[in-house]
Amino acid sequence: DAFATETVAAGHEGVVLKDLSAPYAAGRRGSAWVKVKPRHTLDLVVLAVEWGSGRREGWLSNIHLGARDESSETGFVMLGKTFKGMTDEMLAWQTEHLQRLETGREGITVHVRPELVVEVAFDGLQSSPRYPGGLALRFARVKGYRPDKRPEDVDTIDAVRAIHARSVA
Repeated sequence: DAFATETVAAGHEGVVLKDLSAPYAAGRRGSAWVKVKPRHTLDLVVLAVEWGSGRREGWLSNIHLGARDESSETGFVMLGKTFKGMTDEMLAWQTEHLQRLETGREGITVHVRPELVVEVAFDGLQSSPRYPGGLALRFARVKGYRPDKRPEDVDTIDAVRAIHARSVA
């Protein structure tokens, strides 16, 4: 634990653990190796959602995540998308719920009123010219919906920038 803490403090993403009984194979990590990185969470709002494909066809699947940003015209700024961490029950529920919040469509994307708050775990942030806030979540996954929170309670882009600044310092 102390080594992992020191490693992250030195600027590394985390550590890799290996099962001592597993053979070493150069260039291969396999299931005997596990990456351990600090996990961060944010409460964000769903700005849009995309119709799924493959196993998720027929469900609204890939959610667009936004942080609060008072300088934005909409009051929110997009930080990325995710479909990771969702169970079939969550997909079914959000397909029904988000269609009731729909404000318009562009291809497979359904834009929604920013009312649904979701707790998202992520491994880190990276600079991104693609998103207006200049940052994107890395490996974001849904922990769950937050019916106890309102859109004005979600994390701000300034809080997200502070997390990023600490990680690159």
